[in-house]
Amino acid sequence: MGAICTSHKYRFLLERNQADRNGLEQEKCGVNGKGTARSRSSEEKCVAVLDSTMLGTGFDSGNMKTQDLPHQQACAEWSNRILILSLLGIAYLTLFPFRFDFAPTFVFHRYPFLLGTAGKRVHFFDFFLNVLLFVPFGFGLSARARKRGGGRWTSLLRALAVGACVSYLVELLQFYIPARDSGWGDIFSNTTGSVAGFFLFDICGGAILEELSKWEDAFEVWLSPLRTAMLLVAYFAVCFGISARLQSETRLSDWDPRSILSVGNDASGQNPWKGQIFRLQIWNRALPDEAIGRLTGQESADDDSAGLLGSYDFTSSPPYQDKRNFLPALDWTPERPEITNARAPQWGARSWLSTNVPVENLTREIKKTSQFTVRIVCAPAAMEDVNGRIFSLSQSAGNVNFLLREEGQFLVFRLRNPLSATRSLLAWYVPGAFEPGKVRDIVASYDGSDAFIYLDGNRVPRPYRLSPGASLFHRFFFIEIGALEGYVIVYETLIFLPAGLLIGSAVWKWSGQKVPGRWLLALGWVLPAVLLEFFLAGVSGRRIWVGNIVISLVFGLAGILLINADRRCKDFPRAS
Repeated sequence: MGAICTSHKYRFLLERNQADRNGLEQEKCGVNGKGTARSRSSEEKCVAVLDSTMLGTGFDSGNMKTQDLPHQQACAEWSNRILILSLLGIAYLTLFPFRFDFAPTFVFHRYPFLLGTAGKRVHFFDFFLNVLLFVPFGFGLSARARKRGGGRWTSLLRALAVGACVSYLVELLQFYIPARDSGWGDIFSNTTGSVAGFFLFDICGGAILEELSKWEDAFEVWLSPLRTAMLLVAYFAVCFGISARLQSETRLSDWDPRSILSVGNDASGQNPWKGQIFRLQIWNRALPDEAIGRLTGQESADDDSAGLLGSYDFTSSPPYQDKRNFLPALDWTPERPEITNARAPQWGARSWLSTNVPVENLTREIKKTSQFTVRIVCAPAAMEDVNGRIFSLSQSAGNVNFLLREEGQFLVFRLRNPLSATRSLLAWYVPGAFEPGKVRDIVASYDGSDAFIYLDGNRVPRPYRLSPGASLFHRFFFIEIGALEGYVIVYETLIFLPAGLLIGSAVWKWSGQKVPGRWLLALGWVLPAVLLEFFLAGVSGRRIWVGNIVISLVFGLAGILLINADRRCKDFPRAS
């Protein structure tokens, strides 16, 4: 009885598609049932593709059978989405941290299309991961070929050729990412993965996509305006809570109160610096750009004194007292240098300044705000083989709250917080900061999440941003300063792409609703991006970054478009 019912069902489908085909033939002549011209809709085009495949009039006729109709419809509903998601995954896993350097720094850059001439060692585990990475891509290519009525050989050749081309493009881009390594072996393994995706689809792809379509249909039937709103509110409430916890790890909560303040060395006395230092100032807040410009321009302003904890002038005669009377005096250690007629004394291997007692009050005030600004005016005596501490707040060489040091021409910025204490490489190297005998007005600030360095009033363009994404990666991986921008992008993707998928489903379902419903969905797309940025700024104390809001909106929109990438064929009835 089941076989008879199935036979009748497909006979009905064939008859209906024959009628649809006759109607489409009339449309080719430019008329419809009322004798007026009209164009074919997207749904009718899908009908025509499926019909041509069933009746042997399309691509690779004879390779598809009538019983493949449900699977082919499922392919039509998923092929674009699978391809887009697989390409997104490939981009994130192969091009992270998205920092490209196209400068020809070594000889292999002369032949970028050859991917260099140096051999790359391939390990079995890396080979396996490269194969696995491209399996979804080959699966999606095969689904798209089936959607268009292609046969097995067409799908196989497409998976092989397109997989190789995409892999080559990835390796070529990796060639210009310093943290990445490219080679022909990766192209072979990635292409193998694409072909493996074809075989996976050929074995069970249609059944998998058919089952996914059933689950999607059930979810869309269940989805209602109230449930969509509740899901979005619950989802973003969880995301905001997790984000607040992750952002709190960028605060200066683990600073050691036993630290002493040292100028020209650190607490260990093993890293002396040579040169002259003219002024030192410390605030327990991050000064804005305008205030720093006034300071370095020798302009006075009332708001610059707010939060000023200590101010030392080394152009005067010792002892060097804090003009704010908040910090202890600085004494020469281990011996006092000879004072000449120069504007400031000469720091060296046997002469630097430090407090005799821990500066607990300074540490306490900075921990309270998790912000600081340090200004130091100095001139190095030498640059070759130099690795000296200009300023340090430390208890020992390994227990450092904050330091500025000179390493050749580089200024090195390092601070301590829960992220930088373990499994990290977050020292910030600023090139071209020093020249022998040249006076530099250096300002370093931290606002609870982002650090900034200014040289003679000019902000160093490279950002130093400790985001919730960096905290999330730190829980599982070793993090480094070169990937800080990438952590921001990945984290925004993880939050707003899924939300966009949900909003996109609601947009398609309620496309015929009145205008207020669409405005509510637009509000659900825009408002969380704005609120999250202001929320994280409130948690950390940092400034508002419009760029973060834009990235969030982009990935939310990407989710909306992604979930609707195959909607034009969605309404065609599937056999059950």
